[in-house]
Amino acid sequence: MATQVNIGGKKFSCVTLSESDFKDIAAVYVILCVAQDRSWSVLDVGQTGEVGDRIDDHDRKECWQRNCPNRNIWVCIYPMPSSQYSRQDREKFESYLRNQYQPQCGKR
Repeated sequence: MATQVNIGGKKFSCVTLSESDFKDIAAVYVILCVAQDRSWSVLDVGQTGEVGDRIDDHDRKECWQRNCPNRNIWVCIYPMPSSQYSRQDREKFESYLRNQYQPQCGKR
């Protein structure tokens, strides 16, 4: 069951990495490392037109694991359907989140 988390002023739908089974929708995604006290840090931020495929085969999973010692990695998505948002809209939101949280993986 997904948990709602406020990230960058938007409500993201979050699940553990092992539970992630997202449909292929356009979205901005945030990868979190969740501590035992439920506090979290942002490991990575990205955008894609097909979030399901992107997370399943992500090239930065090793970076996420390396930077989250307890391996409690969560995937959070904020849907931005192509019918309402452009790729540039997703990239702008991704850039905003990257600037705000300075994630350790996927430096741009």
